Amino acid sequence: MAQTNVIVLRIAKDKATEFEALFEQEQYPNWQKHKKTGGFLAASLTRVEFGSEEDDAMRGKYVNYVVVAKVRDMRAHTTHDNDPDFKAYDDKAEAFQPEGPSVWGGTTIFEI
Repeated sequence: MAQTNVIVLRIAKDKATEFEALFEQEQYPNWQKHKKTGGFLAASLTRVEFGSEEDDAMRGKYVNYVVVAKVRDMRAHTTHDNDPDFKAYDDKAEAFQPEGPSVWGGTTIFEI
């Protein structure tokens, strides 16, 4: 069964543009690769404009980004996480994060 994963990234506000450029250059092509091989069913990166952690983000001087990745199964998830291209990107992206991410995932039950 498909798996949906949600990650909230907290990126330093003064590094947001640089982070987005890095994502476009290094992670988005990786997503395309995993989509082409059938591991990724869908994925998105959204810069948060409103939400329950708005005040925390303002005080912490960071921007929240939500990553949603729908993958074929746990094997596809692991394949992505172990991909050397992802690991290289992730090492660079961590430098933009003043706080660690929040991560959730599980088997997709309903969707439309």
